[in-house]
Amino acid sequence: MNLKRFISFSLPLIVMLFTFAIYISISKIVTSYEKSINNDYSIVIVTSSPIMKDKVKYLPSVDFKEIIHLKREQILDDLKSDLSKGSFELLQKRLPYFYTLHLNQFPTSSVLKNIKKDLEKLSGIKSVETFSKDHDNIYSLLLLIKIIVSTLFISIIIFTFLIMINQVKIWFYEHKERLDIIKLHGGSIYYGAKPIIRIAILSSLFSSSLVVGMIYFIKENLNLFFTSEMLMILNKNLTLYTPIEIGGVFIISLLISFVTVFGILLKHRLK
Repeated sequence: MNLKRFISFSLPLIVMLFTFAIYISISKIVTSYEKSINNDYSIVIVTSSPIMKDKVKYLPSVDFKEIIHLKREQILDDLKSDLSKGSFELLQKRLPYFYTLHLNQFPTSSVLKNIKKDLEKLSGIKSVETFSKDHDNIYSLLLLIKIIVSTLFISIIIFTFLIMINQVKIWFYEHKERLDIIKLHGGSIYYGAKPIIRIAILSSLFSSSLVVGMIYFIKENLNLFFTSEMLMILNKNLTLYTPIEIGGVFIISLLISFVTVFGILLKHRLK
């Protein structure tokens, strides 16, 4: 086996597969973090009368998980010691009802605006607080991370394809005379290209195994690569790779190698 050709095939695959692993990891972290934010996030509704859940249920923009009523008695008890008897009695009569609305999914900024608009149309609604400024900052950050990682992954795939295509073309150029002789004697071009096909398969398996090993090494030694602040987020949100995801690394590696090699083979066969 040509060691130089093997390394030339393996290096771009390793870079691509490692980028894919990072992409999957960050996507899982962002999704997990998004879920934890969604569990903590709520919209505060202030009403002059008890709110009817059925009314909120049929609003087109509101897909809510639960509505929690903040007990007025608890609020009044907290304020009772700070108010005079007359002020407290007046507050009892005028104190509005408070609710927190928890959503099933973390909303986009446009969805949040629609939710607020629809809620404000209900009778008895005095105020709706979506904390849109904080929400927009968090959501924009999550969206930016996803876009950056996705763009990086697509760019690396293109880069890997181009390098491997050039490597296969160089191999064909180096072995053109031998392939022409095989073709002249009725041999298949696929038979003549067995060495490059074998290199592609072995490079794929080697690259996949190496990347999977790197993933588990990093996972078990996060403290070597990240600060304590980052470790708190990672340990809470990072989950182990499933067998399907590990299998996906091997499949993608083999698929890219096969598409590259057999694509060039087909092109030469049709000449």
